[in-house]
Amino acid sequence: MKLISMKKDGDDRGDVAYCMPAKYSYGLTLQLDEDQCESLGISNALKAGTQVTLQAIAIVISATESLERDGDDKGTDVSICLQITDMGLTTGSTLKNAANLLYGVDDK
Repeated sequence: MKLISMKKDGDDRGDVAYCMPAKYSYGLTLQLDEDQCESLGISNALKAGTQVTLQAIAIVISATESLERDGDDKGTDVSICLQITDMGLTTGSTLKNAANLLYGVDDK
């Protein structure tokens, strides 16, 4: 499976003067509770900045198609809502630049 970056382009992040716009959409954040962590074999808190590999199976629970609104391409705008049903997680090393990667200056 090819992995595609979900990082938003600068143009897609909005212009809010009082806060820094997120590089990734809110819906791309997963919150796992204690039972879910135990099911994945996570018994100790992972250090912030630890990179993990995630593989999941999801079911489309809704989909929408609408006329082009933002003018970035031709055709229709499409969005989907996914319910993750199965997931696996493995941990990797702690990234020294995790905060910069998530909130710092773009790599462009």
